[in-house]
Amino acid sequence: MAYTILRFKKDKGGAVAGCERHNERKKEAYKSNLDIDINKSKNNYHIIQAPKYTYSRKIKDLIKRYGCKVRKDSVKLVETLITASPDFINKLSEKEKREYFERATEFIKQEVGEDRIISAVVHMDESTPHMHLAFCPINKDGKLSAKSILGNQKSLSEWQTRFYECMHERWNELERGKSAQETKRKHIPTWLFKMADNLDYLYNQLLKSIEKINIIGMKKHKEDAVTLLSEFVPKARKFSAKVNSYNDYINELEERVSIQRTNNRKLTNENQQLKEKVIIKEFETGEKLRQMQMQVDKYEKYIKKVPKDIIDEIERKDLERQREKIIKKDGRLNYNGTKNKGRTISIYNTRSC
Repeated sequence: MAYTILRFKKDKGGAVAGCERHNERKKEAYKSNLDIDINKSKNNYHIIQAPKYTYSRKIKDLIKRYGCKVRKDSVKLVETLITASPDFINKLSEKEKREYFERATEFIKQEVGEDRIISAVVHMDESTPHMHLAFCPINKDGKLSAKSILGNQKSLSEWQTRFYECMHERWNELERGKSAQETKRKHIPTWLFKMADNLDYLYNQLLKSIEKINIIGMKKHKEDAVTLLSEFVPKARKFSAKVNSYNDYINELEERVSIQRTNNRKLTNENQQLKEKVIIKEFETGEKLRQMQMQVDKYEKYIKKVPKDIIDEIERKDLERQREKIIKKDGRLNYNGTKNKGRTISIYNTRSC
């Protein structure tokens, strides 16, 4: 079964630059995203060309033009990910792929207004072709309001239906997927799978560095190991917390797969084949999450073996990085928690004793 895919992500001011760097491939290397093949990045193309300056500058110009009021927590950019099931999108010719993304862009234009769109770029350098379309959420009344455009869960479902109808009109083999509310599935963010690959890479690099220390004992290899640990430990902890939040969901999936397999024996061959595809997908999701749980166990055991003084040094550096980010964002700051611009900011070391 082939499905249309349309996803939204709201960005406030601080996330806009990161979105632009990824969409427009402004980074020199993508170590954290192993799906990107920079040798194929030359095949990426725009449906709507990005501004000559920056996304942020374009957003400021739009806000000024419409006279929008802006709050500190205002959503200034909505990232839209557009693609289709890999088995469908990958079998299309290059001409048809472009037609798919052009049609999708026309749909978004009708929904939000052409002048609000910042950029629409197709990525051909990852495993599945997809488009990142970014727009500034200024509604028909000229107000900066992502909520009035995207709405609640029901409104988002209606967005999905309208998008499906638009694309199905051209490709009738496309189907409207069921919402997460109907299927009771949880969205597993793409970054979690990418982080799993990246952590596995870092882990193997760490083992190599430590092996060199044991064999050669050179100072350089010790420094390399500490540098790798400084990147690995914070990421591993974030990864661990996210994967552990899916524990109940993994158990539900396994139970559901077992029940569905039992019920399938009572179905006709045609219905059984359709149900089997759903079961396989849920089983694969559960397996991926189980593998991540095994990764978490492996990383947690490894981190426990790291000397305490090294962990303390890593956490000190991580805290410094957090402080530097806040300084850039908020200007002057007293780290003891004193008020800055009318609000109190404090940073906590969350490492358990």
